[in-house]
Amino acid sequence: MVLLVYPFIFFFYALALVLKLLRLKNAGNFSCIAALITNAAALVLITISSGHLPLFELFESFLLTTFILGILLLFSIVHGKGFIRKNPYAGPDIRPDIRPDAGTWVLLEILFLLSVTLFFPKTASPSVYDHDNIYILFFFFFRIISLGTILFSSAQFIQFRREPQKGKYKNNLLQQGRNFLLLGTLLFLISEYAGIIWCQNGWGDFWHWNAGFFQSALIVFYLMIFFHIPPDSNKKSEGIRSVIGGMSGLFMAVCIILRHV
Repeated sequence: MVLLVYPFIFFFYALALVLKLLRLKNAGNFSCIAALITNAAALVLITISSGHLPLFELFESFLLTTFILGILLLFSIVHGKGFIRKNPYAGPDIRPDIRPDAGTWVLLEILFLLSVTLFFPKTASPSVYDHDNIYILFFFFFRIISLGTILFSSAQFIQFRREPQKGKYKNNLLQQGRNFLLLGTLLFLISEYAGIIWCQNGWGDFWHWNAGFFQSALIVFYLMIFFHIPPDSNKKSEGIRSVIGGMSGLFMAVCIILRHV
């Protein structure tokens, strides 16, 4: 059943991207809502068929990540300040401004995650006894929310780098990018803390050096680089931070993908 819904998730998110580039706001919002509904339907089907939350395999976890990104996108379109560039010259006789905004990058990130899932099995993780362990659930759940939040932050940093004009819109992008990256980092640290307790209870030690733990350490070190860049008067640090922040979502996604290869 999931495979019947899966192509529609692709279609509606891709359609939302095209409509956004054409600045057809209402149609794009409806397409985002349709994408979220089909995305949610796929997650419900996975949960029912597997008997556990869609957290463990890359296919199911990335579908949950795209759902989180879609919710953040739709919420920002409706309520966010500075998330979408407004064209002051828009009118019936003026061509729409098809330059990308932060929402465009979010949709591209969603399509990237969905494209990655094409190369992995389209099945849920088999239900096993430890899927009910609260610390295991917290470890995977907060990691997925962290990935979605950091990808959302990256979209705003990318647009900050591309925005040529200084002003409120650009300042809001930088501020929201920092806030969401901080939130994503805190969620990731919560995930790691749950993983520590999981390891302590399961193996009697909170750290075993392997590829998974090494990749987690790399993610933490990468995020700490962003927060430890000192400010300066000529704002060069803003440019460096925006580059690191813009790449943070991709870096974390690649680390998670390598864990499943």
